[in-house]
Amino acid sequence: MSPTVPVRAAVVSPYWTFWEASAGGAGLREDRRTLLAEATAALGAALAAQQHGIPPTDGAAEAAGAASNELELACAGLLDTPETAAALADGVAGDLDVIVVVICMAAPSTHGLAFLDRFSGVPVVIWSLQRSRNIRAGFDASDITSAGTAVGTPQLTNMLARAGRPHEIVVGALHDASCHRRLARAVRASATASALGRARIARVGQPPAGYACVDTDAEALRRATGIELVEVDPAALRRRIVTVPSEVTERLAAEAESAADIAADLLADVPGDPGASGLAASSAGRRSLAAAAALEALDDELGVAAGAMNCHVPELRFGADVGIAPCYGLGRETSRGVPWTCAGDVLTAVAMLVGRRLGGAALYHELEVIDFDTGEVAIANSGEHDLAWCPPGVRPRLQPNPWYRDDPLTGASIWFELPPGPASLIGFTPHAAEPSGYRFVVAEGHITERSLPQSPTVGGTFRFAGDAGVGESWRAWAAAGVNHHSAASPGHLAADVATVARYLKVGCAQVS
Repeated sequence: MSPTVPVRAAVVSPYWTFWEASAGGAGLREDRRTLLAEATAALGAALAAQQHGIPPTDGAAEAAGAASNELELACAGLLDTPETAAALADGVAGDLDVIVVVICMAAPSTHGLAFLDRFSGVPVVIWSLQRSRNIRAGFDASDITSAGTAVGTPQLTNMLARAGRPHEIVVGALHDASCHRRLARAVRASATASALGRARIARVGQPPAGYACVDTDAEALRRATGIELVEVDPAALRRRIVTVPSEVTERLAAEAESAADIAADLLADVPGDPGASGLAASSAGRRSLAAAAALEALDDELGVAAGAMNCHVPELRFGADVGIAPCYGLGRETSRGVPWTCAGDVLTAVAMLVGRRLGGAALYHELEVIDFDTGEVAIANSGEHDLAWCPPGVRPRLQPNPWYRDDPLTGASIWFELPPGPASLIGFTPHAAEPSGYRFVVAEGHITERSLPQSPTVGGTFRFAGDAGVGESWRAWAAAGVNHHSAASPGHLAADVATVARYLKVGCAQVS
């Protein structure tokens, strides 16, 4: 998978000096500090395991390095008084993605609230933690104190519920791998909600005429979610594309040639750069690479998390200077972790951002054709990709985009088939039934073993998880209000998408 943005978290633990008299005196504080440090290390390892497939219990340097890359610790500490908690909060610089409250003992709710109230919009994950899985044979008053998460957790969560503040609760023991997996999912979903709440999404041009189903009012979206749409004139992108230096296209050509097999017919058109070789020497290749370079520079300059483009305009696909559909560039940005959609579809850009952060990959696609006999639907698109979806050991093919063969110049696109396994489809849309005005729609299922080698773009076949039959499942998918585009991501993500929706206070409909 491609590199991810680290989760920036505060990890804190309520503590009450009242219990020192009955549970080891000052040693109780040191024990809680040690437990908090162990819990923080377990969280980092769990996030690394989720993202990189490294066992959380693996003590190798690879696991430690991955953990440090996945968790950025903004602060950590015991909250022993409201004043201590407020001072710790005041020392935090910058945005937080999530606050993880490790509760391992009874403590007044004011201790935790004094910290949480300084970050009213930040998602909260409660880790109700015990060091041991069991009640020991010599259970006594000290155990009631030192293993008191079942008391301390509702002391705080009761107050969060009263205030209407969304939160997730994860319950388990310190060395329980299944608890670590649940914790990592809760933290990742919470961080995804934070990312959406402050995301900027670029929109190059407007959707094609008549494509109202992929559009939304920018101000309504911002009010409901915090997402800001950044309008980009297609002419501004054209200027970027035509001024990309040859050394940049040469570098991207080397990158593409190392990652993919290059179709011979992509190299067969008129020279794009007489001084170049290979992919950069063809007009189609050079323009595809230049568009990819320009899009990367645009993303970096604007600081956007995702984007949506309608390239079917005179400044881009239909212009003499660019003259290609830049699908390769959209896919390359998605592969870099900045998902882009076609047709100016800002709604599916939101779904793509969620799917990629939760599942590690996101394919912009349509559900094309239903097979009523096998229970499958065909997935394809107009040339976009995400290399994080490419099966291990498989080299994708870089080819002329089959959809635009009749253009004077045909831009490049990547081709491979999605690997079989658990998957989720995610949509996002305005919806009149939701108080917020918006909802996510998610369907779990599997990418099947079926191969469609003649399908023109990245795709495969998907089977819904429910037993209602493909016709009824697809009907429910459409009835939930999605448009004709969605994001496909690895894994069963319905619960995680629902968590994101809950934090954002938008709707979520699950289809089976």
